Amino acid sequence: MQHTQVTISRLQRSVAAALASVQSGFEEEYLEPRTGYSLDLALPSSRVAVEVDGPSHFLLPDGRGVRKPNGPTLLKRRLLTAAGWRVISVPFYEWNGFATANGQQTYLERAVAPLLG
Repeated sequence: MQHTQVTISRLQRSVAAALASVQSGFEEEYLEPRTGYSLDLALPSSRVAVEVDGPSHFLLPDGRGVRKPNGPTLLKRRLLTAAGWRVISVPFYEWNGFATANGQQTYLERAVAPLLG
């Protein structure tokens, strides 16, 4: 993997802010040494990663409106899992569907809590 300039999206900033109110200790843009991937939000001590997946991470919706992750996104998830990470995906269409910050926090609590139990 080559080092590239990281641009943090508004979506990622929103998820990071909500996550900070749910669970402390997550690092933004953590460089995972075994795979070379940059993780959007990571708790290295627990090997939990939160990947904020914007539109570029998905194929166009199918005839039923279902969005499936694209090849590079699937590869990253598989390699991180093989390296011992538990990966939580936060798709943009789910995140943007919450009307309140409380809804977003509840979403993250339900996603993260079982992995930190």
